[in-house]
Amino acid sequence: MALSDLLQFPHFYVMIIAVILLTFSIILVTIHKPKRWFYLHMFCSTTGTLLTIVGIILLMGLNLTITHAILGLIAIIFLIGELFVGYIARKKKDKRIRTFHLWVTRIIYIVVLIAVILGIINFI
Repeated sequence: MALSDLLQFPHFYVMIIAVILLTFSIILVTIHKPKRWFYLHMFCSTTGTLLTIVGIILLMGLNLTITHAILGLIAIIFLIGELFVGYIARKKKDKRIRTFHLWVTRIIYIVVLIAVILGIINFI
């Protein structure tokens, strides 16, 4: 697949928007700005995760023979789980759950970035 083919692939755009939203969500947690940063963080995290699900649906099937797809699927499963862990951390106000949420999210984000890089490399 050439670069021009990749740019006509809806999965590419949806996933890039999702990664941008997830990045923005992490930045909001890091800088704690604007005033209502937490609500923006929740919105960006949820929307980014939902877009990753839409991105998979756009594929009309998974090809789990390539590393990009395997890492992407693992990341999406963990992103969905992290939404629930974040919700629990917010309700329980337990520092250990919050710390777990922060560290697992960082690891997932690294996996997401690796999946993006591999996806671009695989399809160019």
